[in-house]
Amino acid sequence: MDGQSRLVVAGATLLVLIGMAANSLLARAALAGHLIGPTLFALLRLASGALVLLALSAMRRTPLMRPQPNAFWLFLYAAAFSYTYVVLGAAMGALLLFFAVQLTMFVWALIGGERPTASHVLGGLLALVGLYVLVALQLHRPAPWAVAGMLAAGAAWGLYSVGGRGVRDPLAHTTGNFVYAALLATGLALVRLGLHTGPRLTPHAAGVADAVLSGTVTSALVYLLWYALLPRLRTVFAATVQLAVPVIVALGGWALLGEPITFRLAIAGSLVLAGVGLTMRRTRDHAAAPPAGQPGTD
Repeated sequence: MDGQSRLVVAGATLLVLIGMAANSLLARAALAGHLIGPTLFALLRLASGALVLLALSAMRRTPLMRPQPNAFWLFLYAAAFSYTYVVLGAAMGALLLFFAVQLTMFVWALIGGERPTASHVLGGLLALVGLYVLVALQLHRPAPWAVAGMLAAGAAWGLYSVGGRGVRDPLAHTTGNFVYAALLATGLALVRLGLHTGPRLTPHAAGVADAVLSGTVTSALVYLLWYALLPRLRTVFAATVQLAVPVIVALGGWALLGEPITFRLAIAGSLVLAGVGLTMRRTRDHAAAPPAGQPGTD
């Protein structure tokens, strides 16, 4: 890639990370605040995202694709994330989620033939240590099922991400994934409705708005951009760079909510950025000679 292309990819990647961070804040506000139940949140998130993507596909006259495995990974991520976020604190949830994402994508990179260098491994470890430093003081002992659920959500998102590396039409694939994931979420909602016998949480208008905003903007549009970017990124870099999301969330708290920037946040952010930088530098070293049949890397 030339310098201008690198700048475009870097800017788009930063936009995706900001979108993911905003998605986390919306979910935290709605689910941790008990403004909406996890089943309805996941359904509204996926269904509203599907409607936006269907509208974009209709404008481009893009036909709906057949169901793909990535639709299931998207559904599993959204459902597991929603249910466990009610129980887990934001800190523990972020640590478990992004640990599982990174591990899944690193393993997939090895299976797919990528050979992470020492810098890749060191960069991933540094970023993970930075994430731990950021959330260490807020960790608690969660319920085992919640840990398993968030790890499943992270693994599902990792598989959803690596599944986007080979797509040629990001809009067609993302639209299909959201449509079929929304259908699975509808089935889950019907099952929950039939099995639930206790008192039900009445959704608050703010919770519904958070779910719809999460679905239409910070999920559908951001994930569409993510799928457009993934073929241009090495898997190990795409895995590591996502560890910057919790740092961006913390910076958002400073910029929007007046929360102080602590020494711990500065150290954590530096470690994450150093780790991401290591993976980026090494991939750029190899960019002059990408593998046969593969696009250039960032």
